[in-house]
Amino acid sequence: MAEAIEAAIKWARKRHDGSWRDGASPLPYITHPLEVLSILRYEAEVLEEGALVAAVLHDMIEDTETTLDEVKERFGERVAGLVRELTRTEPTPSETAGLSADEVRSLRSELLLADIAAMTPMAQTIKLCDRLSNLRCARATRTGPALARYLEQTTAILSLVPRGVSPRVWDAVKELNGQVVAGTR
Repeated sequence: MAEAIEAAIKWARKRHDGSWRDGASPLPYITHPLEVLSILRYEAEVLEEGALVAAVLHDMIEDTETTLDEVKERFGERVAGLVRELTRTEPTPSETAGLSADEVRSLRSELLLADIAAMTPMAQTIKLCDRLSNLRCARATRTGPALARYLEQTTAILSLVPRGVSPRVWDAVKELNGQVVAGTR
């Protein structure tokens, strides 16, 4: 098990090289997939190797030049399937033609929520871990309307993902989302 996870971490670090998290004094982007991996393993208590590897690779298709075929070739169908589920659907140029920036943001959010609603329970568990990591970052890096939109989207995600997929992580997302809402800047 450790070999596949280590290989995924090394590959993700290489592919995300030069990318950084948001905000002042940002951390290298690889810290995010590693945090998602840690949350999945220790807070969601997932032991399945494919899921743990997918947690490390969950942003590879969106954020790097990596293809799903490459993921499948290196890590197999299970991991590729989870990464496919976790890769957000982006609107096409024809879908965004003539839309304002707010309308495009709204469309992207609708597509994300539809993706999450269609996910398998394991993909939803990884998505909750991803959201917890991103929410921790957002409370330090986002303000005003951008933060408010993110918190509203998080509430919508919690309404779609059954608490039973990972009660501990679901509760942590809900609690942190509520703390940030209460302290919104």
